[in-house]
This record gives sequence, structure tokens and C-alpha cells, in this order.
Amino acid sequence: MALLGSALTGTAQVADTTGVNPYTTVGQERVIPLVTTKIHLSTRSYGDSIVLRWVAEDYVSYNYLARFGVNVLRVPHVGADSAIGEDFTVDTLAFELRPKTLEQFRSRYAANDSMAYVAMGVLYGEKENYHKENTYMGTTMNQSDDQDLSYAFAMLVADWRKDLAEDLAVRFTDRTAERGRSYDYYVQPTRWDNGGRLIFEPGVVEDVKNEPYEPEVYALQFTDTITAPYQIRLGWWDGKHSSFEVERRQITDVMGQSVDGQWVRVTDKPYVPMVEQPEGEDYCLMVDTVPQLGLWEYRVMAYDPFGDMTAPATHTLFVGDVEPPVPPVLKRIVLERPDDDDPMAEVHAHVIWEKDTIEADLTGYRLYYQPNQGGNGWQPLNVDLIDPQDTIHVFDVTGLRTGMVYLAAYDQTGNESHSMVQMMQLRDYKAPLPPTNLRAEIRPLDINRDSAVVKSKWAYIDLYWQPNAEDDDIQYFDVAFANDTTHDVLVRNNGGLQESVFTDSIALNANQRYIYYRVRAVDFSTNIGKWSEWLQVERPHITPPTQPHLGRSSHDDLTGMHMEWIVGADADMVRHVLYRRLGDEGPWEIVDKYYDDNVKADSNRIVVDDNPPYSQDKRYYYMMRSINQSPFTSQSLAVSWRHMGPRILDLPIMLTGEYDEDDHSTLLVWSLATDDIPEGEYHFSIFRKGPGDEKFKFYTSTAADQPIYTEHTLRPGQTAEYYVQVYYTDGRAGQPSDTVSVTAIEPATSDATTTPGTITEP
Repeated sequence: MALLGSALTGTAQVADTTGVNPYTTVGQERVIPLVTTKIHLSTRSYGDSIVLRWVAEDYVSYNYLARFGVNVLRVPHVGADSAIGEDFTVDTLAFELRPKTLEQFRSRYAANDSMAYVAMGVLYGEKENYHKENTYMGTTMNQSDDQDLSYAFAMLVADWRKDLAEDLAVRFTDRTAERGRSYDYYVQPTRWDNGGRLIFEPGVVEDVKNEPYEPEVYALQFTDTITAPYQIRLGWWDGKHSSFEVERRQITDVMGQSVDGQWVRVTDKPYVPMVEQPEGEDYCLMVDTVPQLGLWEYRVMAYDPFGDMTAPATHTLFVGDVEPPVPPVLKRIVLERPDDDDPMAEVHAHVIWEKDTIEADLTGYRLYYQPNQGGNGWQPLNVDLIDPQDTIHVFDVTGLRTGMVYLAAYDQTGNESHSMVQMMQLRDYKAPLPPTNLRAEIRPLDINRDSAVVKSKWAYIDLYWQPNAEDDDIQYFDVAFANDTTHDVLVRNNGGLQESVFTDSIALNANQRYIYYRVRAVDFSTNIGKWSEWLQVERPHITPPTQPHLGRSSHDDLTGMHMEWIVGADADMVRHVLYRRLGDEGPWEIVDKYYDDNVKADSNRIVVDDNPPYSQDKRYYYMMRSINQSPFTSQSLAVSWRHMGPRILDLPIMLTGEYDEDDHSTLLVWSLATDDIPEGEYHFSIFRKGPGDEKFKFYTSTAADQPIYTEHTLRPGQTAEYYVQVYYTDGRAGQPSDTVSVTAIEPATSDATTTPGTITEP
């Protein structure tokens, strides 16, 4: 750019431009003022020539350049290997390059050349008549939109037609460039705008080497959808180009036979995506109707700014009909069991159907099956399609149970139709195996044994089990119980159990220590399985646990409460729960739970250390509850302590004092030297030892937010000592501050200065 600037100011090879040059020179650098518009320049070399293609930023800028023209300049590129001081000249390739006149356009192009008339329209077309008296923001915006739209279409046809690009003065071919040499190109206005409304940034492209052009690979991502018979919707993403040509050819017919199709242009005019698609601005979408069904190949080529077309990007798709085949009709299903000794070892289903119409593109059939219960949806029973001409097929249904089936027919396009759903009765002769892992959990009839106080003489027994892994056709379970394994069992459940869980209620006061349970399964073929092994469950008793009591205890204001609880050694003890409550009312809160295995290992003693938050006005109450396998619990008597914490708090105060000679007063100012202030309401108390006092006395107090005090009682020459202390309304207090001594100044000493008080320990 600097080289071009020096050439513009001092070489004869460049024609002078009219108007005021907007560039200024600061030292050796040329400074461009605030740019309002720009010339966008691109170049392409072909080996024997270099083509320049540019566009203005908007209609107003292009209109200005069309009126006054542009200069096209060329400078040999200065590379890293160029000789120092080598003399390069600036070549003016075009001076005042303007569009063709209206008469020239009309003489060059036929009246039916629509693209030429689009190009002419941006320069010489009739404009909308916007009356002056109606000029407001709306009409101004409409006029601007019309101009920009006309300009956009003109630049679009300049991409399609090289001759129109040259006649619009937005293209120039440099045929004097030497092969293999590099150049810098500049496109700038011939006349600068003296009014300063349009300050152009010239178009600049540097280091353009003149060598043969090698087109880049053009790859697109396509989408396709068949929207109607013979109609497809083709889409692709391209964020670089704005207009395209689309061609297609047929490869095979609908039956897959090869077709020697020729490429046919689908677009009468270049395709331009005019409407923004939901997928984004770079998504292109067009609809095409093919003349016949089959496999088709499409290719898309894009126009670039130099009038060249990209290499084609191709996409193939099969276009079939959207009408499904006529559905088949299932006639009969015949089951065959070849093994007489074991009818479940192998089972074959002979499926018979009929189909009146056999379409030309019918590809075959597939049988789908779903069990009546517990399946995972419809599953195909054959992977490969059955031949379209067949009407009977044998399926292996070994291991399947009674379920529903339907026969589906498919055509070449993938359209599907299917028969009515029918039941396939598969008699199962194999009884389910006994369930495994039968277990029980006893649950008393209270909601929460740790806190509930209302108990019952009944309890729940929750039974859980797992079906045998080999059985997948279980319809329900039965649960039976007995008071002894030698007794006859009695089915406990009313109706089949769908889930592998059952809850039984039992009386706790029955004169029977154990109760026995077993489970069996029944499948969908009504085969009844064998009972599982007996599960022995010990019936809970109704004896409350031994009452716990407090053995030893102590309290410390800093470390809290220390307790040793003595609990019962009952054989069926489950756990112990410690509760705490603040005050005489309110809910008990659980402090901790202690399970009996750990407690028995410590000689049935529970040692507790609890340090709750300090409380100045309420006592803390503690209680221990013991829980065994009965529906009842036992609890200790409540014990209580006051946990008020230390009475003297670590609240250091920094105190300063001085005598104000002008105001004849003593000023005290202080602050707490810590941010860790205990909660509670407090104030500051001031203590004073004045003239004649033998000890400090309470003097006054201030609020917590007023750490300042002024006193006017000292007479000239008198001395007083002070300290400050924090007091809480609940009786706690901080330690005293340091002592400050203040002496009143004698009035006769006019030049006396305030003497800072001396500090002594209180």
C-alpha cells in the first residue's frame, strides 16, 4: 500500500485522479481517514491472464463508482527475495472504467435477454416515484430496499455472465501479466468524493501469481425426502456460493435394471435460494419431479464470482412409489412338534397366507411376533424376506410362548402393509422351576419406630423372591404358609401375584414361635411349578425392651455434655436412639443411633459427648430410647443441663481518647478488634476514674452501633482515666479495653497542644 501511495504522488505512469485524495501522509506512512465504504476485490489467475472481480459494498457506493469510474492498478509484488532498491513501476491497466451506456447495452444484447435487462435495470431502470411531500422514514427505507435489491440481482447475474460483469464495470481481465510472475492489484475510485460522504477503502489483493487455475474439490452434504409420488425434496448446505445449476440422470429402474440415462438440466435458470430455511441461511432446498421411478443421481454445480462453475457434487437416491402393497391375508397356522418324547424340544409353525395382487415391485414378506405378556415389542421371526411368490413358510418357534403375529409385505421402496393380527397358540408343556432367594423382612405396624409411641399387637412380614432365570413366561406366583413343615400348606394370596413380592400380616400374641412360607410359579400355559424350599420366619414377641438409664454425667461450658448410658442386654435388641430437646416444649431431635452389636461389644454402655450451641435462657433435655424386635419401645427418664458457655468473652477493644481544646471536651473513640462477635444483643459500657476517685466507676453506656462518646465535665488541668467493655443483655461480657488517660488543657496556655493520654492497665 505504501508503494502504491508513493507511485500515486510521484510517477508519470499513473494518470492523475481528480478530486481531493483522502489519504494524508504522516512520516513515511499514509493514513486513511474513517472509511465509510469498501471495494471488495478478488482475483483468479489462469496462466495466460489474471481476472479481477470486485463489488461495491452497497447500491450507493456502486452508483458513485458507475458515475465517475474506477482505476485498475498493478504493481509487481515485492517479496522477501526481491532486490533492495529494485525499481518497480505502477501500471494503470484501466482508467475511468465505467459501465456501458444504455445505448451500448441495447445494441449488444437482444430484447429477450432477461439477464442483460436485469443488469441494465440497476443503472438505467425506472425507479419508484417517492413524492417529496410523502418523504418520511417508511418511504426512505422502501427506496433503500428497492435500490439494494436491484443491485443484488445485478451482481448475481454478473456471477453467471462474464460479459455482463465486464459491461457493469465489475470485472477486468489482465492479459499482459507474465506467466509465473506475482503482482499486487488495486481498484480505487477515479474521483474521490469531495463532500466526504463516501470515503472508499480501495480493493487490494497482493501476491497474485500468474499460473494455471486448478479448481477445488466441491463437496456438499445432501438431504433428500420423497414428498409425493415421483416428487423429491433435495437439500444441501453451502455457505460460500449463492446460485447453482442442478442436473439429474437415471441409473436403474424400479426393479434395479441398469438404465443408460443422460444428464438433464433441472434448472431452467440458475437456482437461487430466496427464502431462509429453518436449518439456517446456508441451507438450499429445491423440489424436483422425476419422470419415472428408480435410482437417480443428482449433481449440483455452483457459480463463483468469476463466471466459472465448480466441479459437480453428486448425490444418489432411490425414488419409489409411496403406495404400500396390498396387504396379505393370514389363513392358518399349523404347529408341528417332531420330538414325541419331548414336545418342547423343537416346535415349528407352518404359516399359510394368500395375496390376490402381486405388485411388480413387491420384494417379500416378514412375520412379526409379540408374546401376550412380558415382551419387548414386536420382533421379526425371519431376517431375510420371504420370496414374493410364496404363500407358505415354516418358522422355528421353539421356546416361544403364546402370542400375537402378523405378516408384513414390503415393496422396492420400503413401503409396508400387513395382515390382521392373529393369535398363535403355542402350548407349553414345561412347568416353571421353583423361585429362588426367598427372604422375609419383619415390619411392625408403626410408621417410624424411632419416634412413634403408638404400637400394635400386629406386624407385617414382607416376602421377596426371584423367579428362576430359565423361566420367561411366568404368569403369576402363589404364596403358601404353614405353622409347621409337616402340615398341609395354605395358599395365602387371593389371586395370582404379578410381582415377586408379598406382604402378610401376623398376630404377635399367637402361641407359635415360627411361621413357614414357600412360593411357586404358574406360566401362561397354566403349568404349575413346584414349591420352593421352606422359609422359616421367627414370629416377633410383644415384650418391650429393658428401659435404659443414665449412669454418669458431667457438664462443661466449653466442651458440653458428657453422658454414659446403661442399656439392656436383651438378646433381640435392635438399636438405641439418643434424643435432644431445647426447652420444656418443642419436638425431640435425634442426636445419634447406636446399633446393638456395637453396644454389646462395649458392655452395654453408650458414652456420649455432645456440645450443642450455647443457650442462655433454656435448658437442654436428653432421653435414650431402646428398640427390640417387638412392636414396643422403652425410653429413659429425661435429664437436663444449662449450656450457657463462657461468661467472659474474648472481645478485645481498641480505645483512643484526646482533649479537644476548642470544644473543651474529651472525645473517646473505640472499635472491636475482632470480626468474630458472638450472637446476641449487646452494648458498650464506659468506666471512668475522675479527679478524686479511688477506683473506676460505671459512667455511661452507648449502643452497639455507637462506638464514640464526648464528655464535657473535665475542668482545665484535671485528668481522668477511661476504659470500655462489652456487655450482653444475657449477662455475658467482654474483657475491658486498655485504659486511656486524658488531661484538660489550661486555658492560659494559648499555644498548648493536646497531650495524648497515657495508657495504663485497668
